[in-house]
Amino acid sequence: MPTLETTAGRLSWFDNGVADAGAPTLLLLHSSGASHRQWRQLVGQLGQSWRILAPDLFGYRDAPMPEAAPSARRSIVQDEMDLLGALLQQVDGPVHVVGHSYGGAIGIELALLHPERIAALAVYEPVMFALLRDSQQQAAWSEIAQVAQRLVDLVAAGNLRAAASHFIGYWTAPGGFEAMPEAMQETVAAGMPKVADEFREVLRRRDAPPDFSRLTMPVLLLCGSDTTIAARGVVAELRRLLPAPRFVEVAGGRHMAPLQQPDLVNPLLVDFLDIATQVARRGLRWAG
Repeated sequence: MPTLETTAGRLSWFDNGVADAGAPTLLLLHSSGASHRQWRQLVGQLGQSWRILAPDLFGYRDAPMPEAAPSARRSIVQDEMDLLGALLQQVDGPVHVVGHSYGGAIGIELALLHPERIAALAVYEPVMFALLRDSQQQAAWSEIAQVAQRLVDLVAAGNLRAAASHFIGYWTAPGGFEAMPEAMQETVAAGMPKVADEFREVLRRRDAPPDFSRLTMPVLLLCGSDTTIAARGVVAELRRLLPAPRFVEVAGGRHMAPLQQPDLVNPLLVDFLDIATQVARRGLRWAG
């Protein structure tokens, strides 16, 4: 995998090696606790018609956490922006972005920071939980705030396996962590300090609300019908705030559907990417 030293830390990413100058570029952003490998099936389905870049976000697989202590950093999300900004500099022209969960939140943040570089954006249940703070969805806010606080407390106590069990159990089903192979349990548990950082950041109240009006590119919002109240609440807020999102509820989909139920999600992503490339090539205006 290619690597690059950035101001934020080491960037490591998968590149499918397509060198055709006419091929559009796709950036794939994985969820918490995963890595670029979560997109293997989608990469295979898209074949050689796309140049595909899939980085490991900080703290996962081949991307170590930044050397500075959390108290000395601006925020982990800002570090991720520096990381992905460096990756954008390796690419000519706009890119299409697909993100899941934390990767979806990071994808939206990237589009807010560099809207001129993003051709289209597709996100499955992005965890922008701060949007729930002052919304009408206080049950959703209360649920995720309690889940996050429990995980942060377990990580602070050094009980990473219990934190992992709590995290996986919430997003999948009780016992989901214990059903994993032992080696995978160890990998997931080791990532819990980063997950705690992520939770702290995506729940943090901002000094100013994001300007979602900047996101005029084609946007696809995906939400599973069988997901959590908090994930569903964030998508509802984004449907209200984004200029012209296309929304699809994935029948039978859970929060981890891009990983555990890719046959439900990937066809929707492939169709959207096909439409988005046509919009870009013909200079059409996106209307959702």
